[in-house]
Amino acid sequence: MQKILSDLNHFTTKLRQMMSFDDDIKKQALTALKLRFNSIKGGDELAVMDIPPPKWMIPDLIPVGLTILGGPKKLGKSYLVMQFAKQLVEDGYPIFNFAGEDALDLHKERQKHVGLGASDDYQFVAGRTEYFASQENFYDSISEVLKMYPFKVIFIDVMAYCLKPEKVKDYSYYMKELGRWAKLAHHHKIAIFLVTHTGKNAGQTYSNPIDHLIGSTGIGSAADWVLTMLRSDDGQSVKLHSEGKMGKPTTFSVVKKNGIFYEIDGLERDRLLKRKSAQNEIFECIKENSHIKQKEIVEKLNKPKGNISRDIIKLLKQNYITGNSSEGYLAILDNVDNLDN
Repeated sequence: MQKILSDLNHFTTKLRQMMSFDDDIKKQALTALKLRFNSIKGGDELAVMDIPPPKWMIPDLIPVGLTILGGPKKLGKSYLVMQFAKQLVEDGYPIFNFAGEDALDLHKERQKHVGLGASDDYQFVAGRTEYFASQENFYDSISEVLKMYPFKVIFIDVMAYCLKPEKVKDYSYYMKELGRWAKLAHHHKIAIFLVTHTGKNAGQTYSNPIDHLIGSTGIGSAADWVLTMLRSDDGQSVKLHSEGKMGKPTTFSVVKKNGIFYEIDGLERDRLLKRKSAQNEIFECIKENSHIKQKEIVEKLNKPKGNISRDIIKLLKQNYITGNSSEGYLAILDNVDNLDN
């Protein structure tokens, strides 16, 4: 007992000494701490830190990082993925789509229905193949794909291919398995998009839509963004719930168009406004930098080459700029407020 009291007294004395550090000793201690653990930051550092906003491939739907889309079977998840792919290709992003559940004829039908034409920016695998058949080696196969070509978005339908088989699939299992995919996405600064299913109790109502997904607790923690497709009460439309680490939760109303693919309320309008804003940005860049070439515009604005090229063509057709890719471009109007999108 006497020894315990003596040890406690010694500990208390040391604690008081630590708390009475003078400023120089405190600074030395903090410097040593941060050299040892470089992820530790102080509130003073955070206050002046320049933190870039989240990078989105499609605003409020697909950020850089790991995104997971879940929903009941036969609700149209694969068509929605194909629509996302079409928009991303049009925006100049190279896409790799692993459609493990598709036969070639079905994939061709979906591609045709959504209007995704022939493009080098869209590459896919339909069905299981020699290099993409094993869950054990699937991560290595996708990693090798990324080493060989700079894809900006990887779609994987379904998520099960990304998970190593285990008997117990608890929170730690999903955190470990999905965590490595999130790290892969952030390492390459790309979007990885996984498709999964809701659980057997899909008809049950949950306060949080993510809870419908198989492995929902681990998914919600490991993924950067989660999309949940659920049938609306009227049976005619679909709710697309969107939430994660990048911003506030949003629920879109999604309606089938021509009985095949989806029209997401508000997104097309927002996309047109975004395109007009992008053209204004290019115009201002040309106005401030006479005879600037397309390559230089891409570097200055840090935007995909395909986007820049398409918007330059629009500006040329509407006589807002003049010039060509070899000699550069000149602005010939004061603004582009009335651009026809």
